[in-house]
Amino acid sequence: MSKKKKHAIRAPLSVIGGIRAQTAHGTHLHVWWSRRWTEVLENFNLGARLGRGRNYAISGQVSSITIREGYVSAHVQGSHREPYESVIRFQFVQGATKERIVLALQRRPVWIARLLVGTLPFEVEAVFQAEGCPLFPRRKQDLMSQCSCPDWANPCKHLAAVYYLLGEVITKNPMILLTLRGVSRTDLIGETVTEPTEVTHSAIAKQGERTVTHDAFYGVTLPAFEDFGDAPKAALAAPLIHRLGPLPFWRGQERFIDTLEHLYTRAASRGWAVWAGEPIDLRREEEKVIIKGANLHLKQSRMRVDTSL
Repeated sequence: MSKKKKHAIRAPLSVIGGIRAQTAHGTHLHVWWSRRWTEVLENFNLGARLGRGRNYAISGQVSSITIREGYVSAHVQGSHREPYESVIRFQFVQGATKERIVLALQRRPVWIARLLVGTLPFEVEAVFQAEGCPLFPRRKQDLMSQCSCPDWANPCKHLAAVYYLLGEVITKNPMILLTLRGVSRTDLIGETVTEPTEVTHSAIAKQGERTVTHDAFYGVTLPAFEDFGDAPKAALAAPLIHRLGPLPFWRGQERFIDTLEHLYTRAASRGWAVWAGEPIDLRREEEKVIIKGANLHLKQSRMRVDTSL
């Protein structure tokens, strides 16, 4: 009976400042175009490679990603010293086909407006489909991928990590999908330049002729407050950050939202202390003394107090 050849388990080398996925458990599937991108990955029949690629994306093994018209390139760190180069090429529209697509989108300004604020209308997919270039890859000829790693499978786990991170950035900015298909933001709205608004001195003088008080503006008298009480406790720290969603291509060691929640909580408590004129303890945690019962606890050492006297 022949024995199976055992291969040594090779762990990927760690990357300092790598791009880390922010949606480890698929919480980005709240929009339809993100679910459609997930279906694209599932159609690749990656099997276990999809899980390994997701782990690569979560642990920050992707050191760089470049997105251009119909082209994505990335460097993914594996077990070898030199990172692997993963390239994905998308079929993109050009010439008369591109002109027809751009014209069809420009005839519907509300579609472009929704794209610019991070929403993908269903109708945009139909426009690309009508020109024979589906917005989401469906066939093998819709995209080509290659990686410099020795893995025979395509896509490999390195490419799977890139696809996974692409799904996050597409969820946040679906305009990336159009860019991969050859239609950029500039094609839709052109180069826009915002002219500075001129404010004349005469207008400022007219505004300053009359001083409006708070009572005159609101029609009520503002009561005097001597004490506002304790600082209000928000049900959710950093609510604006949660509303904006995960930050694509984040390079921190922790999740972006978790980091901002911690900073918001500390800043809020210290802000109220400054407003109230209370002293703030700026010492590091290891310099503080915590008293528990009859013991004095330090981070570096422990001192016991004799209370028998």
